[in-house]
Amino acid sequence: MRRDGETGGIKFNLKELGGALGDFGPLHPLFLAYVRITGVNAAAIMLVMGLSNVVIGLYYKLPLPIEPMKAIAIYAISNKWDVRLISATTFGTAITWILLSLTGVLKKILWIVPEAVARGIQLALGIYYILEAWELMHQSIYLALFALMIIIATFLQRRVDLPATLILYTIGITMVVMEYKVNDASILIYTPTIQTFTIEDVLRGMWEVGFAQIFLTLSNAVIATKIAVNERFKRKISDENLALNMGLMNLIAAPLGCIPLCHGVGGFIAQYVYGARTGGSMIIEGVIELTSAILFSNIVVQIFSKFPLSIVGAMLIPVSIELGESVTKLRNPAEIATAIIVAITSYLTNLGIGFTTGIIVYYAYTKILKQSKTLSNSIVIIKMKGGI
Repeated sequence: MRRDGETGGIKFNLKELGGALGDFGPLHPLFLAYVRITGVNAAAIMLVMGLSNVVIGLYYKLPLPIEPMKAIAIYAISNKWDVRLISATTFGTAITWILLSLTGVLKKILWIVPEAVARGIQLALGIYYILEAWELMHQSIYLALFALMIIIATFLQRRVDLPATLILYTIGITMVVMEYKVNDASILIYTPTIQTFTIEDVLRGMWEVGFAQIFLTLSNAVIATKIAVNERFKRKISDENLALNMGLMNLIAAPLGCIPLCHGVGGFIAQYVYGARTGGSMIIEGVIELTSAILFSNIVVQIFSKFPLSIVGAMLIPVSIELGESVTKLRNPAEIATAIIVAITSYLTNLGIGFTTGIIVYYAYTKILKQSKTLSNSIVIIKMKGGI
């Protein structure tokens, strides 16, 4: 499945389309929850994501997908935040990531983060995804198994570049259209509106969840994503690239009433697994989102609110395997142990706590190891002197 040394570029073909569609699996549950519970305009989300995907695809010529910031999403949805507070928090995250990337503070923070911690975060996300996939597949186990058979068949075949995601989305949308009535299939031209907020809104949003999100984003959207991309592509990205991307896209998103957005290793792996190898997948996804935002946002929400979740669950299986596999890159037993501790802690608590725990464990072990070596050397010296 993995092909190291991909060169990137921009191509438009069925594989890139398959990769673009692969990103919708991890994205759409949070997207729908935001729209249905908090009242965020679906068109605003798709507009900003579409523009960002096209620009990033053209500039980097790599698959670097965009997704909602998960901690903020879960907190905002569970507390039923209004659009004003969501937009204010989007603005707060934008300023945070722009400052971190441009001041050089991010480089200083990342200097202390070992690779084992990033691998542990990827493993944790793999666990999250496999459990989520298992739960979703039980919505209709037979449909899920059928979807898995299609995925396996497309991975095994070599002659026809027909992506699994294209087949599965065609099946899922056909099922929705046949089983449910789409209440409003009219074309509505979306006109963006400006969302206002106050500095108090920004401070509240950042205090309640925004600052906690920084650790999750740092581990998942920056460190883990950079490693995952750079080990698969000759065209490299930096931590500062990813941080600045997130800052700028959220700076645009905030006044348009959009949710906080970030990169993510899960979205990248989803695109890569299903065929994305160039920035073409980003551009294809962006065009789909822009078209949906401007003309079909009401239809998109209706279809995806009824889309078979068992198919989404099946699509997450290979993504979770690819994420979990990253820990095999580690060779040092201490690093492997650190990654496992990070994954377990992240699963039992959250990614931020797992990230912090991993750093503490890694450096505590390193310090103990150094002290042990120093003590051993001292004992050897004493024995040598005693024998003289």
